[in-house]
Amino acid sequence: MRIHLLHTNDIHSSLENHMRLGSLLRQKREEIQRAGHPVYTVDLGDVLDRVRPETEVTSGLLNAYLMSSLGYDAWVFGNNEGLTIPVEQWSELVRLSGALFLSTNMRDVSGEKFPFGVDWIVEDHERVKIGMFGVTENFENPYRVLGVRVLDPIQTAIEATRTLRQMGCDVVIALTHLGLWKDRKLAAAVPGLSLVLGGHSHHFMDTLEWVEGTAIFQAGKHALAFGHTEVLFDEETGSVRSVVCNRIDVPEDGVSDEAMLRTYQQQEGPMQAMLARPVLTLSRPLPVRLDGPSPFADVLVEALFDAFPADVGIMMSGALTASLMPGEIQVQHLLGACTTPTRPVLLTLFGRDILSILGKSIQPEYYFRQGIGYGFRGSVVGVLALKNATMQITSSPDGQSHVYNVRIGGRPIDENREYRVVTCEYLWLSSTFEEFHKGQDIEFGRPLVREILMDYLADGRLTRND
Repeated sequence: MRIHLLHTNDIHSSLENHMRLGSLLRQKREEIQRAGHPVYTVDLGDVLDRVRPETEVTSGLLNAYLMSSLGYDAWVFGNNEGLTIPVEQWSELVRLSGALFLSTNMRDVSGEKFPFGVDWIVEDHERVKIGMFGVTENFENPYRVLGVRVLDPIQTAIEATRTLRQMGCDVVIALTHLGLWKDRKLAAAVPGLSLVLGGHSHHFMDTLEWVEGTAIFQAGKHALAFGHTEVLFDEETGSVRSVVCNRIDVPEDGVSDEAMLRTYQQQEGPMQAMLARPVLTLSRPLPVRLDGPSPFADVLVEALFDAFPADVGIMMSGALTASLMPGEIQVQHLLGACTTPTRPVLLTLFGRDILSILGKSIQPEYYFRQGIGYGFRGSVVGVLALKNATMQITSSPDGQSHVYNVRIGGRPIDENREYRVVTCEYLWLSSTFEEFHKGQDIEFGRPLVREILMDYLADGRLTRND
């Protein structure tokens, strides 16, 4: 018995690539079906990304429509689905995708299963029974504020595999959004697992890996490729005889899948109308700089500080990727200028930690540091913009820059006092300024930072505060 899986991962709203991929995948699937073999089409998370304007204005529904057009059997959420789409919208997202939502390690805040999700899929093909489950990375604190509990993926995989084997499954497949390193740990820790197909770490694997008798494979990112995995099950011995994994690269000049393209065109008019909605009219430019004072970043941190009770606001200018020019500013202009879908975070820091952050922030090795992971969609972290705080900078004889006369609320900063800080999720989670990891009493704001910025500008508060 030959069992085929066609799998995508980490498409990140690369819509044009996804449609080109769809054409090839559909051809491959029809070829397998003509041969009479069972075939499953699955996505392993981060099919959507709110960096893409069409995804932003539809809250990912466009991506779900495209999935439905191509025909997916199962979907494992990645962090972009789970952490950037409000949980209240998940059921509609899943419904429109037409795929089964494998939510094996995802629960609501009370620990109950989501009614629109399933823990596993069990399929019988002649005398062979196949079981599949899905696990995603457990970003505990960010998920908690959304009312979501994500169980330990490895322990969940152990329990799911045991259950599926007890149900008589001959082949057990884990679909994951954990990253290759954790897939290896999972394979080593879970007895009875046949295969791990994963995403999250964006590895373009040429060949599969074997860990403790379990095959592992991942097929890149951004719909530049997809995976074709074939499991050969020997019915006489009752065991997997072989696993073959191939990465199928998608040519840049490939044709789009007709059904997916038609779906996009049907949604294009309403999306463009939403993107063209006016937000405000600017009388002056709002430039962004990554290596010095940035008026646009000052407005961004002002919007954050205005929205949440805090002693000080700290925001990275690298969240902004374009300046705003005078004239009418539309939704699409703001989305293009503030591409990083990060959320606001409130935390408590000692004055000494804030001083350390500010001292580092004026050094080129910090503000020119590349932003990586945690939803960052710019180039470098950039300088930090402050609200309700001021500082002065001086240079020592050795050419090093230092901060002095730091004030919060007009008063000299007290190293031993605790201050409430409003910042963004990226600065809290990343390793750029490790002092943020010392934060206590963490609270997450549910709107994205750029949604707060948009509301701030649309309400005319920029004009009132000028």
